[in-house]
Amino acid sequence: MTKITDKLLKDTKDKMPQALTNIAQRIINNECSLFVGAGLSINSNLPSWHQLLKPCADELGIKIESKSDLLSLAQFYANRKSESELKRIVNEQIDLLVKTTPQHKALVSAGFNSIWTTNYDQLIEQSLQNVNIAYNTVASDYDLATVSYEGRVNVYKINGDIGKRDTMVITQNDIERYERTHHLLLTFLKKELISNTFFFVGYSFTDRIVLNCLCDIREYLHLSTAYTTHYALMVVNGKEDYRTLYFAQDLKQRYGIECLFVNKKDISYVIEMLWKQIRHKKVFISGAYYSLTEKEEHFADALSKSLVNGLYENKYRISTGIGKRLGAFITGYANQYLITKGISNISKHLSMRPFPFHLNLDEEKMHQYRTFMEHDCEAAIFMFGRSETTEKEGSYNMTGHYSRGVYQEFKIALELGCVIIPIGATGYEAKVIWDEVKKNINNYPYLSKKVDILGISKDADLLTKTVISVLNESSKHNRVYHKKN
Repeated sequence: MTKITDKLLKDTKDKMPQALTNIAQRIINNECSLFVGAGLSINSNLPSWHQLLKPCADELGIKIESKSDLLSLAQFYANRKSESELKRIVNEQIDLLVKTTPQHKALVSAGFNSIWTTNYDQLIEQSLQNVNIAYNTVASDYDLATVSYEGRVNVYKINGDIGKRDTMVITQNDIERYERTHHLLLTFLKKELISNTFFFVGYSFTDRIVLNCLCDIREYLHLSTAYTTHYALMVVNGKEDYRTLYFAQDLKQRYGIECLFVNKKDISYVIEMLWKQIRHKKVFISGAYYSLTEKEEHFADALSKSLVNGLYENKYRISTGIGKRLGAFITGYANQYLITKGISNISKHLSMRPFPFHLNLDEEKMHQYRTFMEHDCEAAIFMFGRSETTEKEGSYNMTGHYSRGVYQEFKIALELGCVIIPIGATGYEAKVIWDEVKKNINNYPYLSKKVDILGISKDADLLTKTVISVLNESSKHNRVYHKKN
């Protein structure tokens, strides 16, 4: 490993915590875009550009060197054969049965509304589909008419898509005509480069598309320096020299791109640390009921109001599946609080993810959807939980449950490593969960001094105070979670 590599890694170690905090905050604010380069796909065992074009080079009798002009090589092959034959060869090598990586899953689940990529493959789309996130693919100017800003992630494929060969940018001729053939797509990219922070992963900046856009922005706005700070996660190979150092300095000075250099084995760790920042102070509230006594309903109303106000006053964010009846209390008081305080970015503070009962999902799909509801939360609160469907299967004495759905959300919260807070005093499935937690209290040390209050008290404000205390203490002590099996 060279001295330059050591320096790059050391400098990154010093600035990484603040960089991840900044990226996470921009994601939470819906002001961050992900940009994925070829480096991430190579981790899925897809071929590199050199490997993609090797059959063409062999046929042309050209030896591919590490710094070969691959676009020219592709152009030579297209000249000799045809562009359709070139794209057929590339398609055969990309269209393989490959699996998405944990890095793909973590990144697409992080909350980016826009994902940009230079890759032809469909690993991003597969990853989004695997975690039940709706998406919209934009591979050319013509696809921009389908861009959606509500409920879908837009995947912009600036070099085209393997499923639409006519959109693929692969030859020198394609690059020379790029500004004319992709004029609107470049306009969209420039707009986001101004309004959003970009997080680049696996992107080398060698194609100049992004840098040219940033240069245009700077000149158009008459700026001497970059308009926005962006971040690039870049992998070192131990052979870095002064060229790498000066390149990183140039990216920061002229384009506002802060390079974060890591070893390949540390990519997953960095993404995990980013995830902890995204999940920090976000709480999932689980619970529902189809029938309560009048006294219980008043209790549900009072507790919902107190809990929502208490969470917001302590700077927590709320996510809810909008369980039957209880969900109306939670979302109603949440919106009332946010509007009263003049907070316009409602989605930052309240994630509403109603469970799609009308779809009649099988068990696997239900588990996947509930996992999506909770995936970006660091804590889960359980209240009430009485399902008509579960009770139709048999009484509590027969099934041991009042709501299988709420119990499944409890199990998923454990799998995700969430802080578990069952308010057993609300009864029903929350009491079932409370009983299980108390029986295994050693697994929940943050509850040891508070569990009895949560199981007995009918004072809404005291319960809220207790919940907030548990959350704050868990955060203070590095959030001691129940470990995954």
